[in-house]
Amino acid sequence: MIGKICNIQPFSIHDGPGIRTVIFMKGCNLRCYWCHNPESQDSKTTIAYYPHKCIGCGECAKVCPNVKDGKAAFFTENCALCGKCADECFAEAIEAIGEELTVEKAVKTIAKDKEIFLRSGGGVTFSGGEPLLQADFVAEVMKGCKAEGIHTAVESAVCVPWENIEKVLPFCDHFICDLKSADSKKHKEATGAGNEKIIENLRKLAMTGKLKEIRTPVIPNFNDTKEDIIKIRDTVRSFVGEINYTLLPFHNMCESKYISQGRVFQAAGLEEPSKEKMEELNLLLK
Repeated sequence: MIGKICNIQPFSIHDGPGIRTVIFMKGCNLRCYWCHNPESQDSKTTIAYYPHKCIGCGECAKVCPNVKDGKAAFFTENCALCGKCADECFAEAIEAIGEELTVEKAVKTIAKDKEIFLRSGGGVTFSGGEPLLQADFVAEVMKGCKAEGIHTAVESAVCVPWENIEKVLPFCDHFICDLKSADSKKHKEATGAGNEKIIENLRKLAMTGKLKEIRTPVIPNFNDTKEDIIKIRDTVRSFVGEINYTLLPFHNMCESKYISQGRVFQAAGLEEPSKEKMEELNLLLK
């Protein structure tokens, strides 16, 4: 079985307990306009170009199957997403993001840091993108990790059929999920989908005892008022079990990713919430 990933990031401390290896999966069915990982949205290969690294050698155009006017076809409708330009670019000015990974190789790669996981209480986390869109692959890799005694976690918006969640449930120790708004209309306007399925899945997931954390990214002019946070907080409190609810401040450090992919960052004009603003909103969670 093969999964499509963006990359594998070792030694993470922000994606579950302890020190963790994070596998960022390719593909997402939401389109949050503030997304910090735009390269993970499309399930297909993503081409990124870094002009400050380009030496103008033209080797990318020589191997591009759809070259036009002497230029490689990335960022145009003619691009075949073959990645040949990235393979040829020794200056590393072009990157093809999207790698196929087998279950066996994934487990072997994760298990290399088994001792670090055991000492720190860490493990592996599947993030994205939306990892549960590749639930079969994630479940098989988790199964292999559990056989190695490795703790497993998923970061998900859970905007997927419950059947996808059921596939990973037997092998997943720790779910970290998003709830971006308690208002379905606002949620749809901002992400492309309503929140009914998300809330239903969160409620069912909480009953398993494996839903450990719910996060809300605080986005200016979308969900950054006291009323917004109180509604989300109360929704979270309606779920059974001990669930850690946290707020994550918006940041625009990801804008360079959009530029490198020939895209516009729709949240570029937003200011990051101030320390005082976050303290004010966090008081609502006491």
